[in-house]
Amino acid sequence: MSRFTLPPDPWPRLVHPSETAHRSGWELDAAERFAARMFDKEQPFPCVFGVDALRRGTLRLSFIGNTDTQAELAATLEEFVQAAPELGKRTSLVAFFEPSPGLRTLDDYSRYFWNLLGGLREADGRPWPVDISQDTEDPHWEFCFAGMPLFIVANTPAHRRRASRHFEYFTITFQPRFVFDDIAATTPQGRNARKIVRGRLRDYDAVPPAAQLASFGDPGTREWTQYYLDDDNLPIPSDVKCPLHMASRDGEGS
Repeated sequence: MSRFTLPPDPWPRLVHPSETAHRSGWELDAAERFAARMFDKEQPFPCVFGVDALRRGTLRLSFIGNTDTQAELAATLEEFVQAAPELGKRTSLVAFFEPSPGLRTLDDYSRYFWNLLGGLREADGRPWPVDISQDTEDPHWEFCFAGMPLFIVANTPAHRRRASRHFEYFTITFQPRFVFDDIAATTPQGRNARKIVRGRLRDYDAVPPAAQLASFGDPGTREWTQYYLDDDNLPIPSDVKCPLHMASRDGEGS
């Protein structure tokens, strides 16, 4: 059981993109900016999978307020994990966060991001999947919640040169691992998709694609280093460990 509790919420936590018109204030602004960015034909967004999911209507949005933020995120992600298998192979959860005056720099957002992921680990009452490594330095480790492996992307207002990681609102995207099952890097479809994404990244960003971007399980890959990218392609020393300290229950540990 989660140690977090939520007050009653009159709004659904998982929002279909077509339902955002009923929102107001920062939530509506975030949704409208997001849709405009994803469907921009003059500057195509690099993640073709996210664009496809939004077009198909299989993407789900969530708006996380400044009150009980950690609990709200955990409850929302729990709902998404349960719903995701029925949404099809192209789905993700995009969680937008209400602006906070205490967050300004890339370092501020980085600490906030990793603290949120750490809180999700504490709130997760499910066992770690047996086929996913528990060592964050292992190429076969990735973040899991409620038994589902997830690839995670953070976007912040503080990013400038890496436009693909910039957004006017702090945002975390959770992509189920099964999204990539039919487009593995070893398949023609997978190689073609990655070629398209890399090409779009080069056009979209003012810096080259980050060196740590790789496919899950590639030798030497540290999956966590892809979640929150800096703005300048600074190298990450091998002795720098993941900020996420996994709970030491059920034999877990990093």
